[in-house]
Amino acid sequence: MKQLLYLILLLLVGTAYGQREAANWFFGSNAGLDFNSGSPVPRLDGVLNTVEGCETISTPEGTLLFYTEGRNVWNRLHEVMPNGEDLDGSFSATQSALVIPQPGSTEIYYVFTSDVVQAYQDGGSGNGFNYSIVDMSLSGGLGDVTDKNVNLLPQGSEKITGVRAADGENYWVITHYENRFYAYFVDDTGLNPTPVISTIGPNINDFNNIRGAMKSSPDGKQLAIAHAIFQPAFTGQFLLYDFDTETGVVSNEVVLGTDLVFYGVEFSADSSKLYASGKTINSDTGATENINIIQFDLTDPDVLGSRFLIADIPNPFISDLAGTLQIAIDKKIYHSIPNNNLSVIRTPNFPRLDSDFRLFDTDLGGRSTKFGLPPFIQSFFESIVEIENFCLGDATQFTITADDPIVAVNWDFGDPASGADNTSTLLNPTHVFTGPGVYTVTLDVEYETRPTQRYIEFVEIGDAPIVNSGVQLVQCDIDGVDDGISQFNLNEALMELVGDPRGFTVNFFRTLADAENNENALPEIGYENEFNGQVVYVRVFENALCFAIAEVTLIVEPMAYAGDITLVACNRSDNPDFEAIVDLVDFEAQLLELYPGADISFYDTRDDALLELNPLIDQVQFTAFDTELAVYYRIEYNNDCAFIGRILPDIRPVPEAQDISLEICPDEDEVILDPGDYAAYLWENGETTRTIVVSEPGPYVVDVFNGVGCNTTITINVVAIPVPTEINVVVVDFQDSNTITVEITEEGPWQYQLDGGLLQSANVFTNVLAGPRRVAVYAEDCLIYEEDIFVGGAPNYFTPNGDGFHDSWHIFNALEFPGANIKIYDRYGKILRNLRHDQAGWDGTYRGNPMPSSDYWYMIELPDGRNARGHFSLIRR
Repeated sequence: MKQLLYLILLLLVGTAYGQREAANWFFGSNAGLDFNSGSPVPRLDGVLNTVEGCETISTPEGTLLFYTEGRNVWNRLHEVMPNGEDLDGSFSATQSALVIPQPGSTEIYYVFTSDVVQAYQDGGSGNGFNYSIVDMSLSGGLGDVTDKNVNLLPQGSEKITGVRAADGENYWVITHYENRFYAYFVDDTGLNPTPVISTIGPNINDFNNIRGAMKSSPDGKQLAIAHAIFQPAFTGQFLLYDFDTETGVVSNEVVLGTDLVFYGVEFSADSSKLYASGKTINSDTGATENINIIQFDLTDPDVLGSRFLIADIPNPFISDLAGTLQIAIDKKIYHSIPNNNLSVIRTPNFPRLDSDFRLFDTDLGGRSTKFGLPPFIQSFFESIVEIENFCLGDATQFTITADDPIVAVNWDFGDPASGADNTSTLLNPTHVFTGPGVYTVTLDVEYETRPTQRYIEFVEIGDAPIVNSGVQLVQCDIDGVDDGISQFNLNEALMELVGDPRGFTVNFFRTLADAENNENALPEIGYENEFNGQVVYVRVFENALCFAIAEVTLIVEPMAYAGDITLVACNRSDNPDFEAIVDLVDFEAQLLELYPGADISFYDTRDDALLELNPLIDQVQFTAFDTELAVYYRIEYNNDCAFIGRILPDIRPVPEAQDISLEICPDEDEVILDPGDYAAYLWENGETTRTIVVSEPGPYVVDVFNGVGCNTTITINVVAIPVPTEINVVVVDFQDSNTITVEITEEGPWQYQLDGGLLQSANVFTNVLAGPRRVAVYAEDCLIYEEDIFVGGAPNYFTPNGDGFHDSWHIFNALEFPGANIKIYDRYGKILRNLRHDQAGWDGTYRGNPMPSSDYWYMIELPDGRNARGHFSLIRR
C-alpha cells in the first residue's frame, strides 16, 4: 500500500518567526488549546469569552505572550495589560483582531482590529479599521499597550488577514471594505499607513453584509473571501483572487460560489486546497438550514468543477453563522460552532474524502466553543516539503520543494529511539519511525541567497487498523414487495468491523476499486441495496492513506413486516401538554411473550425503525398534535433484523395516588400502613393485602392497581418521632400572673399543651391559675411527655364570720408544698401569724382578738429557696 501525505513544514523567517507563534489558542467561552506537543491539548486557564472574534500570539518557542477578543488584551498571566482595555474591535466580529510582530523586533507587536456590524446599528457610524501597539519590554516582560486605536480606515468590514511579503521578512496586512482591498505594509521601521488599494469584486455597501472571513494562502499567492449576505435576503458569495506579495495588489477574480451564506475560509498548508463553510438556504422559506463545508482543488484545471462537499452538518442552534475554519501548526484545519468539541479536517492537503473530516472530534476539556477561532498570520503554516508513507514500518520519504538554491540541510526526525538514523544531511531523506505517534521533525536549511531557516513539522505515524472480514448486515424487507431490496444503515456494521469505531474514519463503497481510491462513497444512512446478498466494501483508517478494506454483505429478510398489533399501555402523563406518556416496558413485556429472547427497540416512524435511527428511550410521548397514536418496534436476534411492526396502543388510565407519610410514636410498637381503596395491591415484600403492619421506620413501597391492568406506585414513609433527651418544666407561681415554661434543648416539631387544651408551638404558658395542672408535649400527633404539677397561689380575701365559707386564709393546696413557711403581717409590718403547710389557716385573730377588716400581707418561704410576697383582704360582714 502506497501512501502520499502532503503534510506541511512550517516556514520561518531567519530563526525568529514561524515556529510556534500559533501554538496557543484562546476562543469561545474560556476555551483554549495548546498545540506545542503536535496534538491539541485543552487549556483551561484562559479568561476570554467571545462569540466570534479572537486572536493569540506566542513566542517562537511556543510560550504564550498575550491574547485578545478585539476589546481587551490579556497577558500570559491572564491579566488585562496596562492600557489594554477598550480597543475598537469586537467579540462579535468574524475576525476581530490580527497580531503582527514588527520585523527585526522581539518586543513590538501590532494588534489590528476590524469593524463590526453592531457598530453601525441604531445609527452608528462604525468602528473602522484600527491598530494598537503592544510593547513586551514593559511591565516586567508582561507587556503594555502603548498606542491604542490608531485609525487607518473610518469604516471597514469584519475581515482581516496577514501574510509574509515576497522578501521573506516583512508582512502585508489586508482588509476589505465595499469593493476595495487595502494592503498595509509592515517592516522593521513600522507600519506604512498608506495602503495599496485594489478595487475589484462586488460592492458590499450594506453594513449588514460585512460578515464573513478572508484568508491569504500560506504561500501568499492567493486570497479568498467570504461574504455572508443577510440583507435584503440570505445569500452569499465566495471569491478567489491572486495576491502579489511583492506589490500588495489583488487581481483576477474567480467566483467560486453564490449558493450558501458563506462565512469561514481556509487554505490547506500547501496552498493546494481551499475550504469554505456556509449555511444552506431553504428555497421555499429563504431561511438558513444546514452547515456545509466544501473543498476546492486549486491544482485542478477546472477549479469550479472540483467542488466537493466535505461535511453536511444539521443546524443544532438558532444562528445564521456557519462557523469559522482555521489551520493549526499541526496542519489540520479546525471548524468551530457552539459545542464542547471542535470538528477537524485531519489531512486537508488531500482531495475529497481523503481530507478526512471528523465531526466534533477535538475535546476542549469541558469548555465550550462558539463561532470563532484565532486567525494568525497565514505564513506560519506554509509548506515546503512533501512527505510520503505514514504507515508504521514504512520508510517515510521527505522531499523538499523549495525553489531557492540550497547549500546544506540538517534533519532531526524527533525519533531518538532510532539512534544514529534520527538525523540526516541528505536533501531528500527517508526515515523509518520506531513506533506510532506524533513526531516533531526539525529541518534547518542553509540557502545560497537567503538567511538560514528552520522548519518544523509534526509527523503522525499510524498503524493500519485491524478490521474483521466477512461481516453480514441483515435488514428487514417491509415494503410489501418480496424483492430482496431494502434500505440500510451501514453504520450498524461498525461494531462488528472494528469494535470501537472511535478514532477511525469509515467509508463504504460499491466496488473494491472505489474503496481503494476512496472515491464515490455510498450514503451511510438509507443506502438501498441492488440485490439480496450484495457485497459492499468498507475502508477504515485513522490516517487517511494508512487503511484497511473489508467486505460487508447486505442480506434482506423477505416479508419481515409484522403488521399492526394492539398492546395495552398505561398513561403515565401528569402533564397537560401530553395526551399520553407510555412506559416502553409496558410494550416490551408483552412483545417478549411473542418473541422470547429477542432484542427489542422502539421508534417513532417506520423509516427510523428500518434504519435504526433515533430510538425511543424509556418512554413514548403523544401530544394532541400527533396524527397517529402508534409506535414502531424492531425485533432482532443476534443483531439481525427479524421483524418490524407497528403498535396501536390501547392506552388506559393509571390510578390516582399520592405518597403518604406516617409517624410511629415512641409508645407504639407497630403501625398499620393503608394506601387507600384500590382494586389490587402488591407490596415490595410480596404481600397483596390492602394493609400491612410494620414496626420499623423507613419507606414502604406498594403498587396499586385500578382493575384495568394499570398500576402506580405509592411510597409510604414511616417516620420515627424523636424523643428529647431531657425535658424540664419550670413553674413560676404565687404571682399575679403565674407561668409554666417547658424547656427542651433539642429543636424539633414540638407542640405544647396545658390541661388538655389546644396545642401551641410556644413553650410558655401564662396567666396560669393556681391548682393542679397537667403539662403535655407532642411531636406531630404523638404524645411524647406529660407531667402533673401544682401551681401555687393564695386567696385574695377571706370572711371569718363562721358561715362555713372562706372562714380562714391559707395558700391553695398547702399540703402540696411541704416545708413551706408562711408569715402574715399587718399594714405596719407586725407579724400576726406563722403558718406551716400542714396547719389550719389563719382565722383573722391575733392573740385571741379579732382583727379588723383591712388589707394584710404575706411572705412565703419555700424549701427550694423561692420566696413569694402578696396581700389579701380580711372582710367582716
